[in-house]
Amino acid sequence: MSNNPGGLGKEELWDALVQTAHALLMYKSHKRYVEETLLKQRPDITAQEIAIRLAIPIGEALVILSETRNSGKSTVAKDVGAKSDGRSLLDYTG
Repeated sequence: MSNNPGGLGKEELWDALVQTAHALLMYKSHKRYVEETLLKQRPDITAQEIAIRLAIPIGEALVILSETRNSGKSTVAKDVGAKSDGRSLLDYTG
């Protein structure tokens, strides 16, 4: 049995987090700022640092960081789970 709420797997939890982040009013603005400013200044920035600098939830920062670092790929949830660059989602938190 899973320790996750409702017995959901990692992919289902990630999908829920992505949907929640996308529903936030300022999500698109935050993502654009991270892409155009923060990642250019600090390509190795962590989700935790983004959350602190923008005063946003860590979940939103994780989704933004994942989507900006995996831009051009078909499905974010599958790409993160695949660990194509050898890192897991937790590596983005620093």
